[in-house]
Amino acid sequence: MANQQAHQRISTSLMRDIFFQKLKAGQKLPSERDLADSMNVDRTSLRVALKQLEAMELLDIRPGDGIYVKDFLKNAGIDFLRTLFSRNETLENELAADMFVIDEVWEWWIIMFPEMLKLASQRASARDLKALSDLMDSELNNLDNRDALIELWLDEQDMIAQAVNNMVLMLLFNSSRPLRRNMLRIYHDGVNKEDMEHFIITKKSLLMDFLMNADKTMLLDVDQYRDILIAQRQVARSKLIQSNRSSDKTSVQE
Repeated sequence: MANQQAHQRISTSLMRDIFFQKLKAGQKLPSERDLADSMNVDRTSLRVALKQLEAMELLDIRPGDGIYVKDFLKNAGIDFLRTLFSRNETLENELAADMFVIDEVWEWWIIMFPEMLKLASQRASARDLKALSDLMDSELNNLDNRDALIELWLDEQDMIAQAVNNMVLMLLFNSSRPLRRNMLRIYHDGVNKEDMEHFIITKKSLLMDFLMNADKTMLLDVDQYRDILIAQRQVARSKLIQSNRSSDKTSVQE
């Protein structure tokens, strides 16, 4: 168990450095001996971690030559983000400092989720609609509980994916859950309770009207939901700007 914890700590540390480009594509890592010494770990645990990162297409291990960092944007998959976000509780603060990354997450979500609603409207059962409605009622009852509210949002999103019943989308949603959780945390912290309540009520009205009418004339409602996501993206941007300004002021004072 100790070795398992050690190699996870190593892989997480290296993944963070690759993600935040402290280790750049093409860069050669120190030797195993030097790397183990600098990270204060045994070489067995280090090798397990390196092999894991090689399997994730983050490292290129060349026997007799060395270990090189690969370009994760060209080689890695969604499992890279899933592993990174699910392992590290403090990553949220680091991510908040990178507005570019968060903005790309929102862009991906704005493009993908409304299109999923179109499919879900054609495939959702009455039972699905009832369960979805119950989740949104629970949201209204948990406005003061950030963590519970976020998990309800995630469950709601996953339920839409299940209604679509596309294997690739469902697996993508499984992998992206830690990423979506961090995205929603930043949004939640940037909106007040009244606006949150208004958002949930509006969302429920749009979603239920749309999902219960698979008519093509309801496409406008999908656009309206996309507008809601765009507004949420702006809230997250504002929150990130405030966080960055606070960090800058703190750095200057120090």
